[in-house]
Amino acid sequence: MSRAARWRLLSDLHLNVSDDDPRHPGRVLAEFLRREVLADSDPGQHVVFVGDTFELVGLAEEESVARLESILARYPDAHRALAACAARGVQLHFVCGNHDVELARPSVAARLSALLSPAEPARVQVYPWFLHVPRVLVAEHGHQHHALHRLPEVLRSAVNGTDELHLPPLAAWHAHPSGSRLSRAGAVARACLASERAERRVRDVAYGELLQAESLRLELDGLAVRDLARLSRFRTVSALPVAATRMVLAAAGRSIASEEAPAAAGRFARTLETHGYGVAWYVSAHTHRALESALEGCPATRYINTGTWSSDVRGSGPDQSDRRTFPYAQVDVANDGTTSGGLRYWSPDSS
Repeated sequence: MSRAARWRLLSDLHLNVSDDDPRHPGRVLAEFLRREVLADSDPGQHVVFVGDTFELVGLAEEESVARLESILARYPDAHRALAACAARGVQLHFVCGNHDVELARPSVAARLSALLSPAEPARVQVYPWFLHVPRVLVAEHGHQHHALHRLPEVLRSAVNGTDELHLPPLAAWHAHPSGSRLSRAGAVARACLASERAERRVRDVAYGELLQAESLRLELDGLAVRDLARLSRFRTVSALPVAATRMVLAAAGRSIASEEAPAAAGRFARTLETHGYGVAWYVSAHTHRALESALEGCPATRYINTGTWSSDVRGSGPDQSDRRTFPYAQVDVANDGTTSGGLRYWSPDSS
C-alpha cells in the first residue's frame, strides 16, 4: 500500500551554544537528517521536534533570538541539513518544551523560520502547546502535565506577541544557581504564586478567546481545546512535596519516574476521543525515557515517548546501554488513512 505521509518525531536534544554533550546530538542530527530524511525521495515527509530542542529557558525575547542564532551557528552541519530538508519540501515542526518555550514568541518563531527556510517560511511551524494531525497523532512535550514545569498561560505570549512568560517553580530555582538557598526559595515561592494566579486566568473569558483562536489552528473545536487546557493544574500544596521528594532522590542518584505511560497521556487521548477527535498515536517527551506502550482506557491510541538525544538518558531502553543509539518515533500514513509505526532507534554506526 502506497504511503501518503511519513512523520518522524524526536525530542530533547537540548542544543546549546556549547558542544560539550558527549553524545553530540547536534552532530548526530545532521547525519540522521541526511541519511534518513534527505535520502527518502517520497513526498509527504514531516520531521517533528517534540520540545526541548534548544536551551532558551529564562531568556528575554531579544536574548532568545540571539541565543537561537548562536546555537544554529554552533551546529552548521545540522543547520544546513535542516535547511536542505525545508528546501526539499520536508515540513519541519517544532513543539515547545519547558527549555525552549521562548520559541512561542512570534519574533523567535519567525527568526527560526527565516534561518531554516528563508524562501518558504511556512515550511517551519512552531506549536506553543501541541501538534494535532487529525485522526493520526498528537504530539506534546509533556511539561504542561508536570506542575513544576507547567506554564498555564503559554498561549498568551504566542498569540498576543507579549513578553508574559513567567518561570515555573523548578525553572525559577535553577535560574538563580549562584544565589543563596533563601533567595532561591524566595524565587520559587514567587513562581508558585504566579502559577496559581495564571491557573485562575486560564479560566477567564480573555484566555478563552485565545483558546478559541488556537482551536482553529489545531483543527479542533473550542470545547475540546478548553477541556484539554484544564486537564492538569498547578497547585502549590501538592507541587512542593513532589519537588522536595525529587530533590532528595536526585541527591541520592535515584528517580521516581515510571516506566509506564503517564496518566496524563491517557486523560489527553480520552478527552480527544470523547470530543470525536480520536487519534492513533499520542507522542510525548520530557521524561528522557524512550517508551512505547498501550494507553490505559484508550485502546485505540498507542503511546510513544521519544526519549532524549542528550546524555541525560533515563529508563531501560537500548539507548541506556549504547550511547550511540538514538530514539525517535515514526508514523506512516497510508493513502486510505490507516497508520503504522512505533518507537525506533537509530545509530550513526549502522550501514
